[in-house]
Amino acid sequence: MAEYLDNQPQNYEDADDGLDIDLMAILAKLLKKWKQIVLIGFIFGCLGVVSALMMKRQYSVTLTLAPELASRGSGNLSSITSMLGLGNVSMGTTTDAMSIALFPEICNSTPFLASLFDVPLSTYVSPQQAEEGVKPMQTTVYKHFSGEDKPQKKGLFSRKKKDEDEEPYTGVKDPTELPRKQAGVVKVLRQSISANVDKKTGMTTISVTGDDRMIVKQLADTVCTRLQQYVSAYRTQKAQANYDYYCTLADEAHEDLVKAQAAYARSVDYDRSVILQSASAEKDRLREEVSLANQIYSQMAQQRELARAKIQEDKPVYAIIQPAVLPQRPVNSRAKRVLIWGLMGGVLAVAWYGFGEDFFKKMRSSVKEQTEDNQE
Repeated sequence: MAEYLDNQPQNYEDADDGLDIDLMAILAKLLKKWKQIVLIGFIFGCLGVVSALMMKRQYSVTLTLAPELASRGSGNLSSITSMLGLGNVSMGTTTDAMSIALFPEICNSTPFLASLFDVPLSTYVSPQQAEEGVKPMQTTVYKHFSGEDKPQKKGLFSRKKKDEDEEPYTGVKDPTELPRKQAGVVKVLRQSISANVDKKTGMTTISVTGDDRMIVKQLADTVCTRLQQYVSAYRTQKAQANYDYYCTLADEAHEDLVKAQAAYARSVDYDRSVILQSASAEKDRLREEVSLANQIYSQMAQQRELARAKIQEDKPVYAIIQPAVLPQRPVNSRAKRVLIWGLMGGVLAVAWYGFGEDFFKKMRSSVKEQTEDNQE
């Protein structure tokens, strides 16, 4: 046992020496092949230049919303009901059915993205181009993301494909049954538009990516506005229905009141010289109908005003913390792509000359020996 322990340090030193010798041998191989490594890295760098020139410049815009998280109860309406003498009338409480956690799903839903097709956009024009008289090109979301506003390639095959496959855009008829090309535009928009929600703070971040800096800014503003309108319409849908209902009841009650007042006025005009008890009873009945119609109309008018206030009460409030700012630099750098390609070529060359070449030779000799043994 003691002899075994005494021999352990010597074994470790031998192992370390072997490791050092291997590393030095690999380093010697790399130094011997440095010209080939540099050449391969240069070739990959040239491929990176070609890839960078063919790459589309992408710009990104991000804006941040802070939606109202507190549940808006009937506190503001209580003062209105007290002023109207309806302290016991309840219009219901606000429920947060449209949670802010659904914002990403709304932005990626097909009906929401299809509703953006007809939004007008304008391309970016630099200050120098503006001085030269260049005007921005007017387009729409559908034309830009489908490629219709870009120069079409001329050729026999491209012309044939265009005539056979492309459908003329006439608007979105049914978001659930989109044609092939419109569905493709929705897919591109889904990849270009994203929304993230911080569940702790409720902060909503909307990001839009595209190949034109002005278009992505305009689209980000439009998505923000449409999202607010979408959620507001959903949150106020029930209150709006109640308001329309009370407007109808108030109009009907007003018509009944006008009819009752006209009937009572005719009765008073025609029965001035009549002293009959029946005529007096008829006038009393008509007077009571006018009073009842007036009470009903007053109540319906008050309910109508409460329903109108409820619509405003249920509208969510958003604060734009970070507005959409025109991007100055693209998110994908051409120099970075060239550098990545060059480094990739250098790494592959180092791996080949350091390890791969010897491994490949060993594998080839091993296969050759096994083949010769099988033949014998």
